Amino acid sequence: MRKYRRTLALGGSFILTILLAGGCFNGAVFGLAEDPPDGMPAYGEIGAEDAVVVIAASRDTPDFVLLDLRTPAEVEAGHIPGAVNIDYRGGSFDAELDRLDREVVYLIYCRTANRTGQAFARMMEMGFGRVYDLQGGITHWAALGYPICIGPLDAEHTCVEAFPIPSETAQS
Repeated sequence: MRKYRRTLALGGSFILTILLAGGCFNGAVFGLAEDPPDGMPAYGEIGAEDAVVVIAASRDTPDFVLLDLRTPAEVEAGHIPGAVNIDYRGGSFDAELDRLDREVVYLIYCRTANRTGQAFARMMEMGFGRVYDLQGGITHWAALGYPICIGPLDAEHTCVEAFPIPSETAQS
């Protein structure tokens, strides 16, 4: 009996490990929506270089939202141009998410990607199917020299004017 319980426990641990590892591969376990358009990275975790491609191709469309999940003070200290804010730690995060359109494409980011990992899982549970999660957060984004705006979103602030467009996107 003892051997049976040990085997069952090991088997359960193995299955749980496989499911958790699967969740790290572009949302496969979460059942993301259809494939993204040609030339765009797969939904789920993306690096800053792919985020530039997504933002450059999508920023002027009404079905794209760049969502900053940090506190208002963090956003004011520096945010990606065109972002809107929902404070992950603000106490009404789920209620604010619930009001969002599940049919649009979201690119979410925070400081280092800790909050977005949790928010990504929550968004999948709530039926969002087209979500990009910026790995490394704005910390990695800024370290690569991509544009940052300083100041609150709803007031005058300073931004870099030109957004870098990768050569592949510029040729399309």
